[in-house]
Amino acid sequence: MAIDPDILRAGKLARELLIRQKPVRLPVKVERLRFDKNLVIDSLERYCALTGDTLERLCAGAHAALRDGCVLVKQRKNRKIYIILYNERAGSLRRRNFTLAHEVGHIYLEHQEDGPEEERQANAFAAELLMPRVLASEYLKMLGDSPDPAFALAQTFSVSMSMARLRLRSIAREEVCVASEKELLIRYRAALPHPNEPDIAY
Repeated sequence: MAIDPDILRAGKLARELLIRQKPVRLPVKVERLRFDKNLVIDSLERYCALTGDTLERLCAGAHAALRDGCVLVKQRKNRKIYIILYNERAGSLRRRNFTLAHEVGHIYLEHQEDGPEEERQANAFAAELLMPRVLASEYLKMLGDSPDPAFALAQTFSVSMSMARLRLRSIAREEVCVASEKELLIRYRAALPHPNEPDIAY
């Protein structure tokens, strides 16, 4: 079955962002990444305290829209500034990291709306940014016969178990390694922790 070209593009953009990082670090913490866009990350609560804005105004009364996070776009001197806001009270640090990766995906994919397709693409971007398929595949080879490979992936890449299970399925059906994956593997292979001593961030 052919993969949606928009999903492939999302993965490619995520890998390109990772390839540009110096220094190379795993697991990926979105707040520490260097971006080539004018991008600021802050909490909803702090943003409202600093600006005097309210959640009601930000989401026009639809609080569910800001359950995890959102992106605001501001114009300053003919330049776009993207402000990613996350909800401090929404779940674990891993969930926050995924939320931030998802919102960065919307920015890099240049989405103008939040329909189901855009959400799927942003999720694909986030998955590839936090747990690139080629690095997950390489780590599985290092693990050998692990009794619970999904758990090992979740711990190593600091992602949820559901994301690790989805990644396992994608590794099983996609064998082809594209150029950007090869470059990513070269740059990040040394950052993969030894399976017996995983470097768990949170």
